[in-house]
Parts: sequence; C-alpha cells; structure tokens
Amino acid sequence: MQIAGSTALVTGASKRIGRAIALSLAENGCNIAVHYLSSRGEAEETRDAIRGFGVRSQAIRADLESPDECVRLWQESIEMLGAAPNILINNASAFRRATFAKTTAGDFDHAIAVNVRAPMLLAQGMARDLRDAATGKIVNINDRQKVYKSRFAYGITNAAMSGLTRSLAATLAPTIQVNELCLGPILPLSDDPRPGTPRMSPDTLGPSRRMGQLDEVSHAVISLLENDHINGASLVVDGGLSLLDK
Repeated sequence: MQIAGSTALVTGASKRIGRAIALSLAENGCNIAVHYLSSRGEAEETRDAIRGFGVRSQAIRADLESPDECVRLWQESIEMLGAAPNILINNASAFRRATFAKTTAGDFDHAIAVNVRAPMLLAQGMARDLRDAATGKIVNINDRQKVYKSRFAYGITNAAMSGLTRSLAATLAPTIQVNELCLGPILPLSDDPRPGTPRMSPDTLGPSRRMGQLDEVSHAVISLLENDHINGASLVVDGGLSLLDK
C-alpha cells in the first residue's frame, strides 16, 4: 500500500501511542481522523500537528462502548475527510484496574465493547464502504501479555483481539489485510498507582535493557501497512520477556 494520499482512522489518537502513530502516518502523507473520547484539547492539538504536515485531519469524539457511536464515528470520518478510510488503526483500549474478585459484569461488558466489538464494527464499515479496486489495511494494537491479575477483563480481551484479528484476516482477504501489533512495555501506565516504580526487571527486557519507544511502534505500523504480503499476523514489539502482572 502507498500511504501517501491514503485516509486513516486512528482510535485513541489524542495522546500517547495513538498520537505517535497518527503523526507518523501524517508525516508519510496520510489524511487522519483523530478519534478521542474525553481528551478534546489534546485531540485538537494532535489534529493541528497533523495538519502541519500538509494533510487533512479532523478530531472526532465517540464513545466506543456504544455501537451507534462506532457507526457515527465511521460515517463522520468519511464526511469530514471526503473518503472512506482505507487504513484503520484500532488503538483505543479500556483497561480498568479490577481483579477477578472485583470485576463486575459492567467492567467485563465495557472491556469487550471497547476492545473487541468496536474494532469489529469499524472493520464492517471499511468492508462496506471501500469501493472498486481499493484495498484496505487494519492494524490492531494489542498487548503482548494476555494475562493480567490486576486487570482481569482487559487481559481476556487481549486474547479475544488476537482471535478477532485472525478471523477478520481470513474473512476480508484479499481486499483488506488485517494484522496486529502485540506490544510489550512502551510507556508507564496512565493510571499507575505507583508512578516511578519500575515495572520490569532489567533481566526481562532483553538486549535493549529498556522499555520500547514510540517511534519503534510507529515504524512497525508503517512496515505492516507497506507490506502487501502479510495477513493475519501477530507482530510482537518487545525487547524481552515481560513478567506476569501481579
């Protein structure tokens, strides 16, 4: 795929990993729909930074827990940017902190809705609206770790996202290719109750002896988009073996 001239929807793009991916796509000539939920100011700053690369961009608020909001997000992306996105980056994620004993039905439903159902609904929009010989690419941003004791529902949805990736890849080929990035430690957790506390022992981080960097994630996304021979793959971006969450 040629990224220049393409149109992308990046969920959770106002900050952190989503912002880095959106800016990297814009630098490569891609028009961007910047999705956000509550970080309006940061989303607008990201939108303005993207426009600085000479491409089109709009910030769109949507609650991915709502199926109707997912449909509206897709439609507004088309209306505001003038084309159906042929690149979809499912980056937004719900990761409430709750152990198995404290996980409620609401916690579980919220995680499934945001982390699994929303990416499926957005993929349905792409499959429906890409026209003629247009091809699409979907990259799901997932977690390398599939078990979290302190985020029980989130860990389950990580495994479900891998299943969704493979199912979409088989169903949508050859028109749309679907892959996932399974990330190791990249940034400190946004809700870490012990900020500044190392999450990993240096012995588990591999030769790099450090957490991953945002540009390494962005480069991996660009590589998957530019390669037309990879489908249904799970690419791990991690310097070593992460410790299971306690």
